[in-house]
Amino acid sequence: MNDEIQEEWVTMSEAARRLRTTINKISRMADKGQIQTHKDPYDDRVRLVNYAELYQIFGGGRRLRGRSGQ
Repeated sequence: MNDEIQEEWVTMSEAARRLRTTINKISRMADKGQIQTHKDPYDDRVRLVNYAELYQIFGGGRRLRGRSGQ
């Protein structure tokens, strides 16, 4: 089985729900340029994020302990 997640653009709220984190954390990362975003072509108020990129950062929905991820 391939553990690699394919590129998928989702709303910040959907990414936060899947990864068990907050929209605020994802939004701050986007504002700092730490993650890629695209405007939603159907709603100018919404930014889409690359779920595969966030999945790698957040460890697949598991909260990481400490700064080193231990």
